Amino acid sequence: RGNINDELRQSYWWLRDTTPADARVLAWWDYGYQITGIANRTTLVDGNTWNMEHIGLVGKAMSAPLAEGHRIARHLADYVLLWREDLGKSSHMARIANSAFPGHCEERTCNQYGTFRNGTPAR
Repeated sequence: RGNINDELRQSYWWLRDTTPADARVLAWWDYGYQITGIANRTTLVDGNTWNMEHIGLVGKAMSAPLAEGHRIARHLADYVLLWREDLGKSSHMARIANSAFPGHCEERTCNQYGTFRNGTPAR
């Protein structure tokens, strides 16, 4: 038998029950529809985000050094939702950010972000 990880649902309910109804949530697009549907909150990106500069800015906020990411996020959202799994997605976030904001990554593949298969950080 497996265990059900209930962290996502509990987090969405926390957003719904604790934050103002007009709160804006910055999270990676994977969680956008769930934030809207379960938490009933506005998310900045979801699976239907077509504006590459917009999703690139969110990717930049989530993959930049902490001070720079905070500087970006505080102007876009009231809350930031991050999961452990997002660390593994950070190279993808950085590549999208780099396509909209060239120079975000040191090299084209943005390999300085993310983790290796064994779980160790790339940097």
